[in-house]
Amino acid sequence: MAILTRERKSLLSSQARVQAPWIKVTIGAFTFGVYSKKEVGKDAAGFYTLYDVQYPNYVKSLSIIKMNGQVNQYTLDLDYPIRPQDDPNFFEKVFSSVSKSRKIVFSYGDASMPTYIYKDEEALITKVTQQFDLQNSVIKYKVQAVSSAIIGHVGNFCFPSPGVRCPSEVIKEIFFNKTYHLEEIFKGVTAANINSLIEAGDKAVKIYTKTNMSPLDYIAYLVSCMVPDSSDTSQLSNAIYVLTYHDDTIYGDGSDDDPEIHGPYFRVTKTSYAKEQSDAYELDVGFNTSTIVTNFSINKDENYSMFFDYINEFCPEQYTRRLDDKGGWTDVFAPTFTSGNDKFKTTETDMT
Repeated sequence: MAILTRERKSLLSSQARVQAPWIKVTIGAFTFGVYSKKEVGKDAAGFYTLYDVQYPNYVKSLSIIKMNGQVNQYTLDLDYPIRPQDDPNFFEKVFSSVSKSRKIVFSYGDASMPTYIYKDEEALITKVTQQFDLQNSVIKYKVQAVSSAIIGHVGNFCFPSPGVRCPSEVIKEIFFNKTYHLEEIFKGVTAANINSLIEAGDKAVKIYTKTNMSPLDYIAYLVSCMVPDSSDTSQLSNAIYVLTYHDDTIYGDGSDDDPEIHGPYFRVTKTSYAKEQSDAYELDVGFNTSTIVTNFSINKDENYSMFFDYINEFCPEQYTRRLDDKGGWTDVFAPTFTSGNDKFKTTETDMT
C-alpha cells in the first residue's frame, strides 16, 4: 500500500522579535539610506588616514504593493532637512540627473535576517511631489514609481490567430519580435535562459485573434491559454500557469541549471491543484508557532459552491452541438458556468 504524503508551504516569516529594517535607494549616481566610508588620503604628517564619511539619512519610508502577475508599485518618502550652507535644490539636481531614463533602484530588507533581503529592483519614476515644512526647515518629497515592465503595457497592437499552437512557443516568438521592444524592457531574459524561465509542458490549443491589446497583456492571455499535457480537454484544468514579473537585477547562483540573470525578467511557472502536490500555504492562527500571525481575514466576493453544486439543476447539459467548418455536427464542451463568453463555448482560458 502506497502512502501519499504532502508538504505544505510556510509563509515567509522569522522568529526575530527585533526588526532592523533598512532601505537603500539609488537615483542616478546618488545613493541614499546607507553608510559610506571612502579613503581620501593621509594627513600632512602622514600619521592618520583621512576618510570621507557620508551618511545621507534622508529616507523616511518605503511602501511597496506587489500583486501576482502585476507590476510593482513603489512609494518613497524622503525628508531633506535644510541646514546653514546646504543647497535647498539638492534633490532637484538629483531628480534632474535621471530626467530621461527616470530609473530608480531599490534594495531593502531586514538586517537582522540577511536571507530576507531583497536584491536590487529597478523601477521607473512616475511622479515626484514636494512639501515644505517651514517650521522644521524640512523639504518632504514623495516619489512614486512602478516596475520598468509597465512600458510593455503601453501601445495597442493586433495579434492575429496563430491557429493551434503551444502558447509557450508563441510567447517566445512575441518576446523576440523587434516590433514590441520587450527585450529592452526585460533585459535579464535572453535566448540562452528563456527556456528556463518559461515552464513548458503545455499542449497545443486554439489561440484566438486579439485586437487593440498591449504586448504584455497578450502574453498574459497566452499564459491563461496554457494547459498541461495531462489535462483532459473535456474537463477543467488540473493545473494553472502563472505569470510573474521580477524587478531583481540578479537572480540565480551561476550554475548551469540556475544561471545568473542580470536585469528585470518574467517567469511562467506551473501550479498544480493535485492534493499530493498542493501549493496551499499552512497558516496557524492563535497558536504559538514560529510563524507569527498578527492579523488574519478573508474576503470573498462570490461563493462558487453555489455555481458548482446547483448548476446541473438549471442546465444539466455539458455539451452543445455546433456545425464545424465542413458542415458536420460536432459536440463542443460548453457548461453554462464556464461558457459565458462571446464564443459560447468553454475555451482554455475558462478552464483555468
